[in-house]
Amino acid sequence: MIKPNRVMILAKKELKDAFSSPLIYVLSGLFSMMMGWLFFNYLLQSSQMTTTTMTQGVITPIFGNINFIFIFLCPLITMRSFAEEKKQHTLDLLLRSELSELEIILGKLLSNVCLVLFMLSLTSLFPIILSLSGYSDWGVVGSSYTGIILSIIAYTTVGLFCSSLTDNQIVASLITFCILLGSMLLVISVNATNNYLLALMIQYLTIPFHYEGFTRGVIKSYSLIYFLSYYAFFILLTLKSLQRRKW
Repeated sequence: MIKPNRVMILAKKELKDAFSSPLIYVLSGLFSMMMGWLFFNYLLQSSQMTTTTMTQGVITPIFGNINFIFIFLCPLITMRSFAEEKKQHTLDLLLRSELSELEIILGKLLSNVCLVLFMLSLTSLFPIILSLSGYSDWGVVGSSYTGIILSIIAYTTVGLFCSSLTDNQIVASLITFCILLGSMLLVISVNATNNYLLALMIQYLTIPFHYEGFTRGVIKSYSLIYFLSYYAFFILLTLKSLQRRKW
């Protein structure tokens, strides 16, 4: 039986530790600079082009870049989740506490999701700037943010699983990055097959395929089911990884 109050206590403790470290501030600063520079350039190019809309010239590419950059950031944010606990020999103590394995996973997942949402919130200035320029297609902006949030939660669940496999944070981040990058490369590999059914199956297994619809303002039910299944799959793998320590 999952008790939300215990999950919240662990999440608050993890967040306190994270914000006591300079890593989150360094990553947030770098993320803000990169996104600000890209947004300025897309906005400048869009103002000089008459054949593309603001959505095509600014919204779609900027959110595509945000999604891509989080493939690098999420492994760095999640790498310490279990790897550091293992290295400091505190994971066994945590597993012997009143918290169940699933509560521990959910607490750490919640804290990491809050961290990436904190970083994502730094882009909230972009819609404000767009509104001053007369932009009005807020449905696309809302669905794009929804797609980004669903995607980075997926990246976070992968990071938690990889962090549970090792006591080395660097190794955990590299494994996470390889899995996430491999998922993106699967989309490219679709072009190498002439089998339409196989290509469709491969596409469905990748996050970018489902995320793309959100950037067009389309929220499809099968994409929501995919993301929920993705979360459940990696949470289950993480649970099995933690339970293995009791054997």
